[in-house]
Amino acid sequence: MAVSLTVLLLIPAICFVGGFFSTLAGLGGGLFTLASTSLLLPVSVVVPLNGVLILAGQITRVAQFYRHINWEITRPFIPGAMIGAALGSYVYFELPEVLIAFILGCVLLWFCWIPPSQAVRNLAAKIPYPFFWVGLVHTFLSTISGAGVLFQSVMVNSKLPKEGIVATIAGTLLFMALFKSIGYLLAGFDYTPYVSVIALSWVMGISGTMIGKMCLDVLSDIWFRLLIKVVISLFSLRLFWTVGAHLWTV
Repeated sequence: MAVSLTVLLLIPAICFVGGFFSTLAGLGGGLFTLASTSLLLPVSVVVPLNGVLILAGQITRVAQFYRHINWEITRPFIPGAMIGAALGSYVYFELPEVLIAFILGCVLLWFCWIPPSQAVRNLAAKIPYPFFWVGLVHTFLSTISGAGVLFQSVMVNSKLPKEGIVATIAGTLLFMALFKSIGYLLAGFDYTPYVSVIALSWVMGISGTMIGKMCLDVLSDIWFRLLIKVVISLFSLRLFWTVGAHLWTV
């Protein structure tokens, strides 16, 4: 099946904007790409395709910010992401999407806007390899719904500088995207009809990422964290809107 000229032109442009915003804000590019491409392609195609479209931009961000990656977070996240991708691709489209959307929206707003209390910090300190579990849950949610954002909402309250946040998110989610794409492939999704779209999207995603890095230095740390919180909140509200729309039509 050949893709239309509209899809061939618009999706790479979308990936350019997504790459720019992911570098500038630390997240949002994947969400923007997911939401925008869902207007051009069926959801059953968009969800598996999303991780592949933004892959080159993620690799570029890892190369740009490699020395800022916090490996104490990234290392345990990787095996968790592998398990989450396997579980998510196994139950792909099997769980009620409206339930996942509601739970995800609540979790995102909680982690984003409510700083952890000392009691919560003490409890988290007793959990072995906490970012292993974050990786597992985040990747599972991302695999079945197209976007997780749990990890980003946790990272926004971390003590890392903005370069460290961008680098660590890019490093962890690069592995997640690879695991998800392999999972969809093994589950039977055919990427062949979209090779030309993917290739052009990689070129534009890299360009957007490079320009985003140039603009990162002009954004203060305070505004950087606020921008992340606003993006997460908008995504959460969109999830609640989806839930409400679904319940209204039932």
